[in-house]
Amino acid sequence: MSKFRERFSHIRAQCESAAFRSDIRHLRDKFHGSPLVLYGAGDLGARTAKWLFRSGIHPVCFCDRSGGGLHRETALPIMSPKDLLSHYKGANILVCSIAHAHDIRQNLLLSGISEERIFFVENLPIPAMTIEDFLPHVEGYEWAYHFFADDISKEIICNRVEGYLLSAPLRPSQGVEYFDRSAGVVLGSEEVFVDGGMFDGDTAMAFVRQTKGIFRHYYGFEIDDTNYEKAVQNLAGMEHMTLVQKGLWSGEAERHYHTNLLASSKLSESGDGMIQVTSLDHFFADLPDQPTLIKLDIEGAEKEALLGAENVIKSIRPKLAICAYHKPEDIYSLPQLLTSYEVGYQFALRHYSDNLLDTVLYAVQ
Repeated sequence: MSKFRERFSHIRAQCESAAFRSDIRHLRDKFHGSPLVLYGAGDLGARTAKWLFRSGIHPVCFCDRSGGGLHRETALPIMSPKDLLSHYKGANILVCSIAHAHDIRQNLLLSGISEERIFFVENLPIPAMTIEDFLPHVEGYEWAYHFFADDISKEIICNRVEGYLLSAPLRPSQGVEYFDRSAGVVLGSEEVFVDGGMFDGDTAMAFVRQTKGIFRHYYGFEIDDTNYEKAVQNLAGMEHMTLVQKGLWSGEAERHYHTNLLASSKLSESGDGMIQVTSLDHFFADLPDQPTLIKLDIEGAEKEALLGAENVIKSIRPKLAICAYHKPEDIYSLPQLLTSYEVGYQFALRHYSDNLLDTVLYAVQ
């Protein structure tokens, strides 16, 4: 049996243990007597709902800013925050968001929801995935475990499985996210940095600090109006910077996206806004600058963006810092895609939080 299979067998045994079942009973008791509403109808909310149903806990609906209709995966109604107050003000509310948990809590308190009725998925023994959900990924994770050469990457893979199935906290790396020297990222004075998922310019400012302001050019891509406007303000007056309000994809198109999700704004077939998307191959086709470092944190569109950067990657061989946590398969599907380009990269994983966010795949020469 491989080392990964041994680790996975141990994790699976914990999932099936009496202690784990006891946690479920305690959770069922905690929510007993009042309706349960899941705040956040995204991927985490969907996975949480499925796990709760399998555990005999039945939420009555989702609450989400995109309120209306039925949730496609669970058939639960989706209510707007306003409708939640008129229909379920006395409900228990389980916040199914990590990035926006604080803001959601504040809004709920201001709306008159009592503190003792607000719960957070990251503080409860609710795994992000069930064993049944994870089984299709086992072979991929085993492949990744043997693919990555360094022990840190191997441990991150196992930690993520523990996080998905046991709600175990992850152990963060010590380096600087996206610029981690332990993963082989060394910055020079002629860097051309592509920042996919610019947010409010926070990574741009980190890049300036890391290079001490000496670099060739910065290109930031962002889809969300609010984020883009904040980035323009935060980076005003800085030289050698180009900010682009477009998404990154495998080609040129116009696509739907979810608006007003701030750091979590993302392309989606059911989004309420429209945005132009471009590929890095197309964008840089006629520019004298060519990327030397590409960072992608684009809420699950990373694989499409890498497909649209194939020519740039093969011809320029830039350093890559790609978020590999938005989908469970990112851990193996992203390095498999990049390996197929036959560039000769060295790969590593690093992680920068105590939860399932912020795992980064590095590829360097």
